[in-house]
Amino acid sequence: MAQLYPFTDPRAADQTPPITIASGDGCWVTDVHGTRYMDAVAGLWCTALGWSNRELIDAAQAQMQQLPYYHSFKGRSIDVTDQLATKLAQITPEGIERFFFGCSGSEAVDIAVKIARFYQNGRGKTDKKQIISRHGAYHGSLTTSAGLTGLAYAHGGFDLPWPIRVGRPHYHGEAHSGESEAQFTQRLVDELEATITDHGTDTIAAMIGEPVMGAGGVIIPPAGYWAGVQEVLKAHDILLIADEVICGFGRTGSWFGCNTYGIAPQMMTMAKQLTSAYAPLSAVGIHADMYEVIADFGHQHGTFGHGLTYGGHPVSCAVALKAIEIYERMDVEATVQARGAHLAKRLERFKTMNSVGNVRSKGLIAAVELDPASGLTGAMVGAEAEKRGVFFRIIGDTIAMSPPLIVSDDEIDHFTDVLEDSIQAAG
Repeated sequence: MAQLYPFTDPRAADQTPPITIASGDGCWVTDVHGTRYMDAVAGLWCTALGWSNRELIDAAQAQMQQLPYYHSFKGRSIDVTDQLATKLAQITPEGIERFFFGCSGSEAVDIAVKIARFYQNGRGKTDKKQIISRHGAYHGSLTTSAGLTGLAYAHGGFDLPWPIRVGRPHYHGEAHSGESEAQFTQRLVDELEATITDHGTDTIAAMIGEPVMGAGGVIIPPAGYWAGVQEVLKAHDILLIADEVICGFGRTGSWFGCNTYGIAPQMMTMAKQLTSAYAPLSAVGIHADMYEVIADFGHQHGTFGHGLTYGGHPVSCAVALKAIEIYERMDVEATVQARGAHLAKRLERFKTMNSVGNVRSKGLIAAVELDPASGLTGAMVGAEAEKRGVFFRIIGDTIAMSPPLIVSDDEIDHFTDVLEDSIQAAG
């Protein structure tokens, strides 16, 4: 094997090579030996329209034939990239009207932080440099984005920059004894207020947060959490960057997690389902008010001095436009709400299992968290599920699900049945 595999123990991979996937169709993938698996996590939370969607393939092929590459640097642009920016302005939350394109969610987060600092400098707020993130967050694996990630496995050995961190809204795992959801939420909001005060309002540029925390364990915020956070940030003149890399384009039952939770961000990051993962593309959405400051400051410098060779790649943008067209045609919000309701109903039975500590879902993202006292581990359950032909995302002792948005009720029944069997077999 010649690869250095991402998020994999290199020596373990040397001894036991990973499963090599050769093809995919719908919600299923097949390895090089012909073994078929249902992927209940849509790859990496991203293949929203499943594998082998003919329309997306045709869109890529047509664009490849017409214009396989161009850039948007120094007085040039690309028609299809401009079309995508216009379309995103129509479907993103109110005020998000300008878009900067990259290739991955990690890049989008790095770009957003860089833009936040540029904006604050343009306002004359030159001490506003620090970023707040949350314990358990996942924001990417580049230098800045990995530093913002609040998970130890993304940090070990890399000497990454360390942001200001505050608590995550995980009521089941981190509430005090006897503490209600409302009290827990207020405690987190008060912690944010105190943290900002301790560090100094004038030193903090922005806070970044996922509407629903994905790779940190599918953490669904309690009622009032985002309203309280936004009130504090507004009072202290701190930007909110909504990381929609997982939640965006229908995952939570709305176009964006921001719509689901009433979040009005100044910036938002997007990737993954933007192209249903058929081509690498990310975007940073920027509020119109921010853009005016950025444009004036860039004019003073003679340029906005940031760009990526493959940012806004025409083939990726053509795929994204087609993906959005399909989401609109399938009425993605209503579809995910219906499938999500079926998933939630199927997960009800896990709440009575002795080995399960918590069950949670929002739209088509869900988790079954094992009770540590049971002696079961997520790895044990994941291995049993893999034997039965289903891939879940194992996050410690949490089994996460985020199937393609095209998943059927029968397929939901299948992977939840497999999960139940796997928990029982592991026990």
